[in-house]
Amino acid sequence: MNFPDVRTLQQALDLAPPPRLNSAQDRVEHTAMQRRLLVAQEDERVMAEWRRRHPEDVAYEQEYWERRREEDTRRRHEERLDRRRRKALACAQADLVNAGGSSFFTEEYERWFDIWLSTSDDTDDDGGADDWSD
Repeated sequence: MNFPDVRTLQQALDLAPPPRLNSAQDRVEHTAMQRRLLVAQEDERVMAEWRRRHPEDVAYEQEYWERRREEDTRRRHEERLDRRRRKALACAQADLVNAGGSSFFTEEYERWFDIWLSTSDDTDDDGGADDWSD
């Protein structure tokens, strides 16, 4: 329900009709949910106060997560480059064999399967942004 003239949750709860609880189990579940809601609201209030009092901790946390994102991006970029290099080597070996040459790859050699590696950016975790600078 919307109460345009009410400013707090407690005022809204006072005006709202009581919930329809059909059984003792419903009342227990409702009480537990209300308790969790109050805990969550208090947690949000305390965290807002903590952020107000300790801006240096907030800045440190933001820097930490920015570094992590940069490291993850760099790691994914290096993995893509490695896959592309391995696939290029395997394709060059396949071209050599197809031209009548001999390969140093044996059928059991793990690099032989690199020829079928996917080098697309479909598995990119950074929201679908393509990196065309490779």
